[in-house]
Amino acid sequence: MTSILTTAQQAQGRALLTQFDRLEGFVPGEGSLTPALVMVSEAPGKVEAQVGHPFQGPAGKELDRWLAALGLTRAEVYLTGAVRSRPYQIGPTGLKRDRRPTPAEVAASAPILDAELQQLQGRLLVPLGNTGLQRLLGSKVKISAVHGQLLTQPIRQWSAADQRFELTTVSYQIFPLYHPSYSRRFKKILPTVNADLTTLKQLLDSQD
Repeated sequence: MTSILTTAQQAQGRALLTQFDRLEGFVPGEGSLTPALVMVSEAPGKVEAQVGHPFQGPAGKELDRWLAALGLTRAEVYLTGAVRSRPYQIGPTGLKRDRRPTPAEVAASAPILDAELQQLQGRLLVPLGNTGLQRLLGSKVKISAVHGQLLTQPIRQWSAADQRFELTTVSYQIFPLYHPSYSRRFKKILPTVNADLTTLKQLLDSQD
């Protein structure tokens, strides 16, 4: 699997581990450099942080099921995320457990994702869950409202000069899906997820 990120960009990503207390590991995006779609998730979990590759844990098995339904393999897509290190908190037993990344962590990680998406311009973006979706479209957009729909609009990118997110001048095609870990935990959403995958496959087939 190939990552678009240069050695310098990966070093920039690893440097964030010294800026934030409760991040661990580093997982660069990986996959095809001419992908059928680009999946933008939230952040790595425990297993991903240990091995340095995306979607290796239980959610990875669900993702593989999704890709099979789409007639795709990991080698034909690009997997990336809003944050590249595992955000964790210390639970009551003293063990680490996953948490949602903070807005500051998402902003600090933004230049890395921006660099990838600029090289993947024109590719269909598939944000997975609210964090991936809101990284691209802003906090007012909810996955429950837009999942399974094809959107065409600008996305957010980080402005170093202004230290805030701004919209791109070009529009992207975006097809949001629930996150695989969500559909693993909440089986009642599976019919909805499967219907969204059917719609996405029809979209991909029409673009061939």
